[in-house]
Amino acid sequence: MCATAFVPMDQPVTLLRREDMVVLTFRFTNLSRTGGPDPQSLVVTDSALPASITVEFPPQALLEEAADGLRVKDGWLSGGSRLVFRVPPGTSVPFTTDGLLAWAGLPRDPTGTVLECVWGLPLGVPSGPAVWSNPTQPLTGPSGATGLWHTRLGLPPDGSVTAAGRRVPLKSGGSPRVNQPFDSSLSTGQRQSISEALARRPLLAGELHLSALGSSVDLAGDWAGLPGLGVISYQHRSVTGRDVAVHVVERGYLLPFGFPCQVSTHTERRLDSGLVTFRRLTVLVPVLDYASAPGLSYAGVPGFPHDGRAFPFTRVCLQGPLAVDGVNTTAEPIRTSGFWVRAAGSTERLVFDVLCTDRRGRALSLHAPLAFVRGGLNATALAAVLTAYEQKSTGMTLPAAGDVELAPVDGGAETTTVAVEGLIMGAEPAAGDVTKLVEAGRLAAFPRLLGVSSRLPALQAFRPQSSASLSIAAAAPGPDPVRLVLDQTYVRSGLAAAGQVYAAVQQPPPLPPVRFAPPVTDSGGVAALSQEVSGLSATTGLVGGDLEKVKSGQFDPASYFPEPGDPSGLLPPKLLGFLDLRDLVAGTSIGDGEGVPKVVTEILRDGAGKPPKAVRTTMAWRPKLKTGTFFGILTTAGDTGLDLHSTTLTPLDGHSPPQVDSHGELRCFSLSFVGGILTVDFTRLAFTSKPGATPTLDAKVKKVGFGGDLRFLDRLRDYLPTPANGPHYLVNATGIEVGYSLGIPAIPVGVLLLQNLTLSSSVTLPFDGKPVRARFALSSRDHPFTVTVALLGGRGFVGITVDAGNIVQFEAQVEFGAAAALDLGVASGSVSITAGIYVRIQPKETEPHTLEARVSGFFRAVGELNVLGIISISVEFYLALTYDSRTKVVRGTAQVVVRVRVAFFSKSVSLAVTREFGNGGDPSFADAFPDPLSWQARCAAFAAMEDS
Repeated sequence: MCATAFVPMDQPVTLLRREDMVVLTFRFTNLSRTGGPDPQSLVVTDSALPASITVEFPPQALLEEAADGLRVKDGWLSGGSRLVFRVPPGTSVPFTTDGLLAWAGLPRDPTGTVLECVWGLPLGVPSGPAVWSNPTQPLTGPSGATGLWHTRLGLPPDGSVTAAGRRVPLKSGGSPRVNQPFDSSLSTGQRQSISEALARRPLLAGELHLSALGSSVDLAGDWAGLPGLGVISYQHRSVTGRDVAVHVVERGYLLPFGFPCQVSTHTERRLDSGLVTFRRLTVLVPVLDYASAPGLSYAGVPGFPHDGRAFPFTRVCLQGPLAVDGVNTTAEPIRTSGFWVRAAGSTERLVFDVLCTDRRGRALSLHAPLAFVRGGLNATALAAVLTAYEQKSTGMTLPAAGDVELAPVDGGAETTTVAVEGLIMGAEPAAGDVTKLVEAGRLAAFPRLLGVSSRLPALQAFRPQSSASLSIAAAAPGPDPVRLVLDQTYVRSGLAAAGQVYAAVQQPPPLPPVRFAPPVTDSGGVAALSQEVSGLSATTGLVGGDLEKVKSGQFDPASYFPEPGDPSGLLPPKLLGFLDLRDLVAGTSIGDGEGVPKVVTEILRDGAGKPPKAVRTTMAWRPKLKTGTFFGILTTAGDTGLDLHSTTLTPLDGHSPPQVDSHGELRCFSLSFVGGILTVDFTRLAFTSKPGATPTLDAKVKKVGFGGDLRFLDRLRDYLPTPANGPHYLVNATGIEVGYSLGIPAIPVGVLLLQNLTLSSSVTLPFDGKPVRARFALSSRDHPFTVTVALLGGRGFVGITVDAGNIVQFEAQVEFGAAAALDLGVASGSVSITAGIYVRIQPKETEPHTLEARVSGFFRAVGELNVLGIISISVEFYLALTYDSRTKVVRGTAQVVVRVRVAFFSKSVSLAVTREFGNGGDPSFADAFPDPLSWQARCAAFAAMEDS
């Protein structure tokens, strides 16, 4: 008797049988084959170690392209499947075809079994009563046909179990594949969702066959009612590795708002075109509510980031479409977990109608493409999807129409309400623990406002208006929409932490910066304000300059207003048309907003919940001014004050024009013109404009003083009476002029007599932003004063117009003369002499900053002698002088006319001559003494005179 030999089975064995197409590969672990004659057996090599038989199958599934049309479809084979059976110690397995195929008697190893009956979706068989059953020999029917060999997974016969309940549970067998190259029965995301759902509830197999040609399966999964999953239903039927019908229902949400919805995907095989897929998106919850009380919650579930400050709406309602047939999920995917919703065959994103309600109950209509994101994503995957979504949505301005309060303000004032023409929406993960959100079936993310395209009512109100109404919610003519972005300090910590700043103005290139430059008449007439708008404040409205300084509570005029020559093209803010307010206004704490330009818009209603009836925009500024003398022109003191206020009321009835009520006032200041030649002390300079009334300028002058070359006029004030009537006003399209005109009685001073004196003064405030202008005149060209001194007499006038420290025009003219006559009986004669001078100084037309002087004069003398009426002689002498300021030359033309008449004979002779002087200059020292000898000679000559 010989000993039995054992041969370790360390090499795979392939079993091929042509009759019924058996194609299997066997691998053995801790098993040995007994030697000797047939039949041989497999036994455990080491009983202390586990022993098993692994059966490997060829690919069991085909990934087949699902597409319409009669064409060759792409296809990929799946990986192999394997069954693992344990071999208990003491068990002998016949090493024959029948013995290897008779694995039904061996216990299953659930840890090693992997079935890829569905391409890319590994499945496993959990522990339980399920067994694999299959014939060991070919099965041939009466007709002679041999059936395809296959093995089937099922429950053992048991009379207590009905056929409907004899489904085998399947678990996940590993990670699904992610490199799907084309659209098929399942997508990468669906396989991922099904794999995750299998961890919560197993898949049930009503049929599962494995063969050399592929698997035949009838699978069903139902995960309805389980929160936090991306799929709620899955059914799959295939025959010999090729799909026949696949139906998947996925739970998901529509970004950015998070409307719960589902996508039903049905794929079926058709004889004419192969696999064809049809998808339908259905919105499950079209209305989402957000609480408005402190500690905002979403549908009763906490998690709204920043107490909802990043999203200024309390309710969103999806109005349609609520169902989309033929939705295309592959045209524009968002990673592997979502897609932009498109209708089948469309190249454009599908646009949904959304109605958003703000904190004050106002509705805003929005037209937005939405994106589907699958449910059940973990925090990391969801954050990646939201980031990918915002990369696309940041560049999209969604058309919108309505008004929205961007930041909550206590009280009834709507100071943060803007008219919206577009929204830029994003989404961000929920804050804190999201467990309750998931349990409630909500997306663990919330919408946020990335930007607002708005026509700011504050800018709209100060544009030239027509009779057409200006609706805050309508796209009325006005400034181009500006882009607003919520300030992140406000979003994180609220208005108080952000210094009441709630939004920043961020114009994307190439759009120009937002500029605020209301007409002078709308800003009170006294001052012109202009600034580049950088943000919005709940207290002061439009904000300029460095937002960080404003948020810290400091008002810095140097950064708030533009500098001269600023590339934005804005002019520095002007007081009286020529004084730079940046140098006059003292920096201060913003406080309640009185010390900074405050432009606030309010919506007026008849009551809560009523539609708006008007928009009231108020611009107010009461800055603190520095004291001292500025620009050599303006002198301020401690009681100097500036007050600007303008209210624009825009009715929303569709036909009433806007009404503007403006007031500007500057108190207790003095202006010194042209180096002190003229000083005016003002008690008050106020501009008022009311609807339906003529604008008025109230200029109360405390004192007018003359200096320099006009000091003589200052003495005339002793003769000025108190005016009985008020000032005269002249209002036209260019500005307002207010002034006095005082007649002065004749003034006798010894032999001097002044008559027809009129002293007039006026102040002009232009509407176009030009400097304030002052004019003072002594009489006028049409009504000159007269002067008499004994036999001498004359007339003249003086006028000066100044602005911004510059002479606009100076004009003066004086004429004087004398006359005498003598009659001796035999002879008589007369003589008259007249002379005059005219001076005019004004800027050159070609060089406005250069003064041009014109001086002209004349001298006229006429004499006549008559002797007995027989001889008559007359002589006329006339000399005209003109000063040329360019060449500094005085030119004169003299003309002498002599007429002689003797009896019946007369003769007239005219002589004319032109002379000029002042051309060139005095000779220089070098001209007079070109060499040292000449100078020495001159010195020697004078020395000789002294010696003598």
